[in-house]
Amino acid sequence: KARGYNIWCYTGYTFEQLIKMPGCRGLLDFIDVIVDGPFIKSQRDITLRFRGSSNQRLINVPESLKGEIVWWNDGIA
Repeated sequence: KARGYNIWCYTGYTFEQLIKMPGCRGLLDFIDVIVDGPFIKSQRDITLRFRGSSNQRLINVPESLKGEIVWWNDGIA
């Protein structure tokens, strides 16, 4: 982050699970986007950007830590 990079994290956990895990809250402060949820083969979708199955979400972590979950959006449809 100090060099200007965005930090992404892929996890099999949901954001709601992560914020409740002891020790994880401090790590979330360093992450910009989380791809949350497990990969589910039956929901595989190769048309999705940055994720493999339709149950996975792209979450804007800094904004979501303020209260409600905010989806990551890069402005590309």
